[in-house]
This record gives sequence, C-alpha cells and structure tokens, in this order.
Amino acid sequence: MRKIRDLLIVGLGSIGSRHLKIISNLRPEINIYVLRRPGYKESNLDHLIKKVYTNIDEAIKFGFDAAIIASPSNFHIDQATKFVEKKIPILIEKPLSNKLEDSLNFSKIARANNSIILVGYVLRYTSILQRFREIIRKESFEKINSINIKCSSFLPNWRGNKNYKETVSAKKSLGGGVLLELSHEIDYANWIFGPLTILKSETFNSGKLDIDVEDEVRILAKNNECLNIKIDLDFHKNENKRFCLVNLENSSIKLDFIEKEIIIKSKKSMKKEFFSEDYYEMYNKQIIHFFSCIERNINPNVTLNDGIFTMELINIAFSSNLNNH
Repeated sequence: MRKIRDLLIVGLGSIGSRHLKIISNLRPEINIYVLRRPGYKESNLDHLIKKVYTNIDEAIKFGFDAAIIASPSNFHIDQATKFVEKKIPILIEKPLSNKLEDSLNFSKIARANNSIILVGYVLRYTSILQRFREIIRKESFEKINSINIKCSSFLPNWRGNKNYKETVSAKKSLGGGVLLELSHEIDYANWIFGPLTILKSETFNSGKLDIDVEDEVRILAKNNECLNIKIDLDFHKNENKRFCLVNLENSSIKLDFIEKEIIIKSKKSMKKEFFSEDYYEMYNKQIIHFFSCIERNINPNVTLNDGIFTMELINIAFSSNLNNH
C-alpha cells in the first residue's frame, strides 16, 4: 500500500496554514514541507514545517508523495502542471483557476498523466449539505417550483488581522472577486441540482469596498426540471446569510448553514433537523479523503471535471453578452 511520508503545501496563507495544522494533527508522522515566496515572513507555525522552499522546481526535485496547492488561483494551473507531470497527487484549492482556458488545457495534461486530482470544494464534506442532498433526492417525486441560493458575508470581516484590500479576494490580478471566491455555492448547486444552465447573470461592483473586482452577482439558471434557480452572492453587505431554499409543489426545504439546520415545511407540519458539526470538521474530512485517494486508490469525490464545469459556469456568468456592470 502506498504511504504518504512527505507532503508539500504550496502557499501559507489562511487556507495553507489550516491544512498545515490539520495534517500535523491527523498524521503527525508525515513530513510537511512548504513552498513560499522569496522574502517570506516567519510564521508561528514554523515548528510544524520540515523545510521551506522558495523555488517550485527545486521543491519538486525532492519527489513528494502528495502536494496541496493553496496559492492564489491565478497561479494554480502553472503549479499544478508541474506536479502532474511528475505524477505527484494534488489537492488543488478552489477555484481551479481564474481562467477557463487554462483549466481546459490543464485537463488534457492531467488525463495524459492519469493524475490523482482533488478539487477543494469543501462544503461537500459537511454533514448538513450531504443530508440536504439526500432529502432533495427523496422528495424528487414532488415538482420543484423554484430554488433560491444565497451567500452573503462581509469581506472586511473575513480575515480580521489583515487589510481586506490587500487580500486575494479583493484583487483581480490574483483571481479575486465574489464569483470565484464564493464559487462553493455554484459547485454545490450543480452537485445537487445539476447539470445547470445559466440563463442570465448580472455582476456588480457596488463601490462600497473600493476594490477592483465584482462584489455581487445575481445568477438565474435552470436544470432539466426547474426554470427558476437563483444564485445570489455578495461580500459587500454587512450581513451573514448562507442558505438554499427549495420550493416544491406542496412543501419547502431550507438548508441554513448559519443556523446549522434543515427545515422541512408542508401545509400541515414543520420538521427541523439540527447539526452540531464543527465548521472545521469539513477540512478534516477533505484531507482524510485526499489521503485515501492516494493510499487506498479511492476515486476523488470532487473531480477535475467538477472543477472545470464550475469554471465553465463562472465563465458564462462573466461573459459579455450577459448583463454585466
């Protein structure tokens, strides 16, 4: 059985740091190396790191058993290509890239090398979303009239110790913007209700945050059964909402990530299911699954094709023939 002994994390921002702590806790026997930019600042996690590299080509020569790409999305494909060509399994953080064309070209290289690739749409590992998907499939005998998906959070609150204007999320050059940063919603919408087709999209820069990327998007989509699927994303409103409301012919089902509950309503009854799972448990589950893909030859449950389809939907939402502002 293939065992992971040496692993490289590319990037040590908030996500890279989280992966470092999780792996150190779950699998303390694994040697963790980190690739960082030249001139990097020391981290309070340095004691968990075997060695820091500042050159990716030098790092790859070591021959790692696995790699996690947690750099800004505009670097993802160039970095991922180098690992794939050396047949090193990778977990690549979402979104796959900031450009669809790069993702499509990368998929050809990945297939040619028969690579193990897991895309980091981590919400799929939450118990609440898995249960919601199960309920939706059980209730499929009822016609879906509409689906309303919303994620609204305030970007300045995301990383309290940093100026939000200097983060990846706020910079077009690094693959920021609400569509790429909040693409979890697009991924799970397609996972549960897909394949989706986008009918209309409006993207906005409210001007409230003084950044050069869109901070709100409204998408109208359809699937084979429902012509009214709305996905509303923003990070300029000072509120915290994250839900999916499905209106059926005779009932409704609501998933609320903030309240950690699923509510099923009909004309005669209301049922609630509560979920106490810690927010960070989904990251633990993701890492466990990634390691199982390598060590037990399990197929990735968020595939390269999944990541590319989400990129295709994002690209359509951005396209010029829609209502962009």
